[in-house]
Amino acid sequence: MNVLCAFESSGSLRNAFTLLGHNAWSCDVVKTSSPGQHYVGDVFDLCDSYWDLVFAFPPCTYLAKAQMFRYHNNIIRSFLRDNALNLVSTLYNSFSRIAIENPAGYLNNHWRAPSQILHPWYFGDPYNKDICLWLKDCPPVIATKYSVLRKSVSNHVNSRMSQAHKSIVKSSWSYYPEMCKAIAEQYSTLL
Repeated sequence: MNVLCAFESSGSLRNAFTLLGHNAWSCDVVKTSSPGQHYVGDVFDLCDSYWDLVFAFPPCTYLAKAQMFRYHNNIIRSFLRDNALNLVSTLYNSFSRIAIENPAGYLNNHWRAPSQILHPWYFGDPYNKDICLWLKDCPPVIATKYSVLRKSVSNHVNSRMSQAHKSIVKSSWSYYPEMCKAIAEQYSTLL
């Protein structure tokens, strides 16, 4: 399969697909932190290429639940939030088979309800985090092995980190290798 992991710089999901023999690419405006096939640039540059599956992680900076209430009267933040919503909608409509990941928040209430909500502990990873998926021509991901450990991802951040670095750590799927493996294995049968 030709798989594109959009807005992914960690390479975690891309690498899970690559290990199964797929032609998997990641794409982000920053370089990848993991060796592998990676396009540095805008995901919409790749719309004309053929992808069997696109798994996208659009930035949640203006879409997350915490942002909805904290800045709901801020005109600039509202404009940026509306742009982020437009990005997600355009992304969804640009590919025939796509899974979009984002936390619970603005998308749930102002775009559409998620197709599925996962947690890394459904797959044996010891973390509790709501992961919403909006699926288009993709089946739901099935849990494979429940973990009894359910710790917060925020354990990996501290007060000395910049807010930008905290966001990168919290959004990275590098802490969820079992979930990445399960998604890659289950979606490998889509063709």
